[in-house]
Amino acid sequence: MLEYGLALAGGGTRGAAHAGVLKALEEENLLPTSIAGTSAGSIAAGLFAFGMSAGELEEIIEDMEKYGWYLLDPDYIGILTFIPQLLFHRKAGLKGLIGGRSLTEYFSCLTNRCSIRDIKMKLVIPAVDLCSGMTIAYTNSPASSSREHVKWEFEGRLCDIIMASCSVPGVFRPKKIGNYCLVDGGVTNNLPVDLLRAAGEARVVGVDLGVDYTMPHEDTITEVVSHSFSIMSTGLKDCMSRGEIYLLNPELPEGAGLLTFDKMRACMDAGYRHTKEKIPEIRAALTQNGRRSIKTGKRQIIGDDKKIIVNCNSSDRSSS
Repeated sequence: MLEYGLALAGGGTRGAAHAGVLKALEEENLLPTSIAGTSAGSIAAGLFAFGMSAGELEEIIEDMEKYGWYLLDPDYIGILTFIPQLLFHRKAGLKGLIGGRSLTEYFSCLTNRCSIRDIKMKLVIPAVDLCSGMTIAYTNSPASSSREHVKWEFEGRLCDIIMASCSVPGVFRPKKIGNYCLVDGGVTNNLPVDLLRAAGEARVVGVDLGVDYTMPHEDTITEVVSHSFSIMSTGLKDCMSRGEIYLLNPELPEGAGLLTFDKMRACMDAGYRHTKEKIPEIRAALTQNGRRSIKTGKRQIIGDDKKIIVNCNSSDRSSS
């Protein structure tokens, strides 16, 4: 088995593409031996590291497409009192449109309430602490090296960590873990290739869910937030050096966004098709020595034989 890490980007319900990536890698006997994920990528990364197969992830995607909306718990009281608080110049108590308790409990059931320390596969999931402005990188790897503006944490329930990384500001209420007040990891690092490398993984393949920017079809708050994150993550990618040896960038369905549950199956299929098409290049990236340059889509990724990145993740089963 080729040893490498897989880094999965955030992207709301577009993250279903990661399940398709993992399915294709599993069929080709190319599953990663370590994994990292931000926001939606943290769901696929966390569940895969926990021990779920690509087939089990596919079943979860199908369930989410049908019933995902029922896992959202709007803060009705906060929403109803928000406007009066503004009108009467009182302190607004609304921290997010969605509480996130139902999703946290769902992740808890899927992961058997395990701690990140219980995961055998190397795993990295970032979130951002509003109190300090630091990226809090949760991991089970003791070999993590120091990085500027990054604090490593080794304790926490996996379900809470995933929810923290998925807590899009304004949409979800920030997740409290210990003394941290955490929001979406994509605020500072939407594709955690560099964090997986800092955790000791020599070769990383990345999976990016970024798309060419298009004007929002609607001006709803979820569309505004989703497109704002798209613009921000594009800027971050342009100024950050990640170090992946290969990057997957599947073309996702038009209109797929933050909470488009009805497009999750189509996103998963897109991730699967794209990865199957790129299998020869992925194998070459994993086996080739020295400096290399592989072109995928409109982007050219340059790296060495010790780093690999893909838009979905996979790994061996771990115990809880």
